[in-house]
This record gives sequence, C-alpha cells and structure tokens, in this order.
Amino acid sequence: MIDLDEVPEHLASTAARPPVPYRALLGALSVVMLALLAGATHPAPQQQPTVIPARLGDTFRLDGDFMYVIGTGGVDSFDEVRDRVITTYRLPAVRMVSRTTVPIPGTVVDVDQASDTVIVGYQLNASGSQATVAYPAGGGPMRWTRSARFVAASEADGIALLSADNGDIAIDLATGQERWRVDRPAAGFLAESGARADGGYPDWLVAFSDARVRSWDARTGRPIASATVPSNHLDGMIWPVSSFLLINAGEGGFEGYHLPGLRPLWHTPVDLRQSWMQTDCGSVICTFRQQRGMSVLDPADGHLLWDSDRWVYARPLGPYLLATADDGGRAALSVLDPATGRVLGDFGAWQGLGVAGDSGLIWGQRAAPGSYQVFYGLLDPADRSVRVLGRADRVSGGCETSAVPPPAPGSPEGATGQRTAGVMVCRLVDASVAVWQLR
Repeated sequence: MIDLDEVPEHLASTAARPPVPYRALLGALSVVMLALLAGATHPAPQQQPTVIPARLGDTFRLDGDFMYVIGTGGVDSFDEVRDRVITTYRLPAVRMVSRTTVPIPGTVVDVDQASDTVIVGYQLNASGSQATVAYPAGGGPMRWTRSARFVAASEADGIALLSADNGDIAIDLATGQERWRVDRPAAGFLAESGARADGGYPDWLVAFSDARVRSWDARTGRPIASATVPSNHLDGMIWPVSSFLLINAGEGGFEGYHLPGLRPLWHTPVDLRQSWMQTDCGSVICTFRQQRGMSVLDPADGHLLWDSDRWVYARPLGPYLLATADDGGRAALSVLDPATGRVLGDFGAWQGLGVAGDSGLIWGQRAAPGSYQVFYGLLDPADRSVRVLGRADRVSGGCETSAVPPPAPGSPEGATGQRTAGVMVCRLVDASVAVWQLR
C-alpha cells in the first residue's frame, strides 16, 4: 500500500530530441512509473486485455457477469429503422454467449438477456418516449414489443417489468402476455423501490394519490399494504429510499414511512422540495440539490444530520460515504463520515470506478497526463491508500468496472479455476472494447 501523496503528478517530459528513441523511452519510463505507483522494486508483468473489435458509435453495457456490446448500425435516427447487433459476453472469461440482430429506430437505452430472451429498451423520439422489444437470443422472429420503458427482468420469475404511461406491467418473457399490472393513479405517482438501487430487479411498487399510499410486490403484483396520509399532502411527490418512503408535505417538510408495510415513522421539517434523493445511501438518507449541495437525514427519526454546499454526488461503501465535489474542475473523490459529513481524506487524482464486490474497497483509475495510459488499482477508504494493479495502454476513456460473482460449479468458467474478482472495460483509441481482469 502507498499513500497517494507519494504518487508523482506527471510522467516523464513529452519532449523528445533526436536521436533519442522516443517510444522506447516513454515505454521504459512508464514501467518506472508503474513501479513507483505500486511501491514495488519490480513491477508485475503487464496484463494484456481481451480486445473486442468495435466501431465509433458502438457502445457497451456491464451487468454483473454479463457484458453487452451494442453495434449501432450507423448514426441513430428516430425516423429510420437500423439493425442493432447485440453481442452478449459472459465475464470474466469474455466468452460470447449470443449475437442477436434487433431492428429498431431511435437510440438504445438498455439491454438485458434473461434466459434465452434478449430485451432491448430504446428511445422512440426526441421527447423521450421509450419502447421495449424482445427477440430470441441468437436471432429469430420478434417475440414481443411494447410502448413502455424497460425497468428490469427477472429470469427466475420469467417476467420483464415495464413502465408505461398508465402503469407498470409484468410481461411474460417468452410470450409477451401480460401477467399483471399496477395502474398509475391519474393524479398521483407510481415508483419502483428496493433492489433496483443496485441495478437489480425492484422489490416493491409504491403508488400515492388521493391521500392514500399503497404498496405491491414487484415480482407477483400482489398488494401488500395501504395507508391514509394527511389530506394536506395531496400534491406531494413520493421518494422511495431503500426501505423508506418519503412523501412531500409541501412547506411542512416530509413524512417518512417504512416499506413495504407503510408504517408511519416520523416527520421532518427539512424543506427538500428542490432536491432529489439517492435510492440507497447506507446508514443515512442522502438528498441532493439540483446543481450542487446535499442534505443528510437520520433514518431513525428524520432529523437533519448535516448539510453541505460542496458535494454533487455521494454513495455508500461500508461505514463511509464516497462523495464527489466539483472543486474548480477537479472532481476529487473524498471519504466522508456519514453521521457528521466530516471529510476523512481523499484519493487525490484517482477516480472511482466501481465497488469491488464485498471487499469494502473500490476500483479506481488514474490517467497518466499527456498519454493514452491509465493506471488502475484498489482504493481503500479506511486509510485512503491505493494498491496499483496495473496499467492499461491506448485507452481513450469510458472505463467501467463490474464485480463478477464466483463461477458456478461445472460451468465453463468454473472449470478453468478462474478466481477473477471483476473486470475493467475501456474503449481504446481505435474504438475497440478492451477487457482487463481485476484480481
């Protein structure tokens, strides 16, 4: 482990004087830089990524141990149908699972593969309307399509949850038949809540209208509970936050309820009407103002724990909050005490990429100035130290990470003895997609 204050701010000078071999010198200095960053006498051998050819305009999406590479088929157009080629890979081995051609107009918003069905959500027009279509994985006739936004799919339940103007609908993955629906109140709100904060399928649906709040099981559509709220809350919005529901009481503040049973908990006088709320902020409730600044509430009684105009975003990691501030163009990643907002330290020029499973650590990257090189490593919020794992070359940007569950016994990945904890995926300077193993 090294302290970030010991990391050099720059690589070697980019000036090159003949007859010095510039490329060789830069490569040698990069190795030296990696050794200094890692705090090691001899740097570990550089890992070569798995590279997937792609074109400008193509995109990728990570979802646990799946990666989807989306071939755009040209420039997006709301008026022209184009063939989008969705290639599904199993991680960390980067093993191709299926390649599916999906003819749609507009812009791809979301992709998922559940069992043998590929679901694609896409934007229909400039106003933001969305639709969802499903095809057999590997190609074939379209299975179904709906003019509704794709929320999530549950392979275990065999359904896709969609959100339409008139309510949320559970669609059978294979047949496209409607399993159940929850109507959206004509003058109210309907929201998904629960595990969706982690990118998974939601636990509950919650609706609020006419002084009544109701909850449903998001897998079965079964009603769970209903409650009456004070009549002066009729115009209030609802904010599901982890296992809590906050209802806008106007100038009077917000009311807190417990999900899914809708048990009344507390009232807070804090005015959060111009704020949005993080769906899960660990041991506290985080609310963010439109431009910058945040307020943090105690979920036990709703009282204001602290307020700051500095932070633009925060997320929980173990007993800490990882917060980002826009300090004069430098988006530093800081570690906060959730109860007080006290800054415990930051990671300097390192940027966070994603949570490293259940390790209590976070994967991060640091760009080498003046080059297309990125150093990647594990960031520890407990002491703000970094363990450098390696260097990625020819990176143009767009790096993301994904924690990979342990391979199932008997699976192709399990047979290899693979123990990779996750992957880092970046776009290269030639637009291709590169995958590095994170161990």
